[in-house]
Amino acid sequence: MEATHYELPAKPAATPVSATGSVLLVDDDPDFRGMVATAFLRAGYSVREAENGNAALTILHGEPVDLVVTDIIMPEADGYEVILRLKDAPSRPPLIAVSGGSVRLRLELPNMARLLGAEAAFEKPLNLPALLAEAGRLIAYRRTGGLK
Repeated sequence: MEATHYELPAKPAATPVSATGSVLLVDDDPDFRGMVATAFLRAGYSVREAENGNAALTILHGEPVDLVVTDIIMPEADGYEVILRLKDAPSRPPLIAVSGGSVRLRLELPNMARLLGAEAAFEKPLNLPALLAEAGRLIAYRRTGGLK
């Protein structure tokens, strides 16, 4: 049995928690959310968490964020529904979709997420440095007027 190794980026010295931006993590797996939240926190982001798409949409209704990272396969409202509901919203945050079910289901879940409106997509297990780099790029691009 092969174990997956995740390496968390080192915590930056004296970086304010929200200096980089705010992220909403949406995943039904609390361990996965915790691991990714830790990586974002160490990189200087503030983080909100939601266990499904309905909870995420409720959070987004009352609190804007700079980026949404959503799992695709979840109960109650999946990542596709989150993407579609936010797709035409004014001033919507950029969306990154993640999925661990593509190989198991033999489907191109991340590519479908991009076709539906996500700016980026990643397969699980995640390459955390690549996810953080893409998050930073998308937030910076939005702040310069690239994403509305």
